[in-house]
Amino acid sequence: MKLTKGIISREEALKISPDYVIYAEGDWRKYDAVEEEFAKLKRGQAVLAYNDGEFVLAKVSSINHNDIRAIDGPVVRVSNGEYSWRVDGNGMVFPVKAI
Repeated sequence: MKLTKGIISREEALKISPDYVIYAEGDWRKYDAVEEEFAKLKRGQAVLAYNDGEFVLAKVSSINHNDIRAIDGPVVRVSNGEYSWRVDGNGMVFPVKAI
């Protein structure tokens, strides 16, 4: 999927959450900080996501704790108003103030 809505630059993403940018780009040293915030997500909350090499502002569209895939945490989906996609597992998102 090629996203066009909510795309922000890496520099803008760094201002929002440097830890998340470092984690999303493959540096797992920031995993604990990102995972701690990911665990607190609520439906409808604004988040910063990383998808196909781009940082995207989105909202949590669903959190499902009763899914067979919810082994290490809930199954979480986000949407940017154009597409919705799963972000649980190693593709976590980071909460932001508002979009």
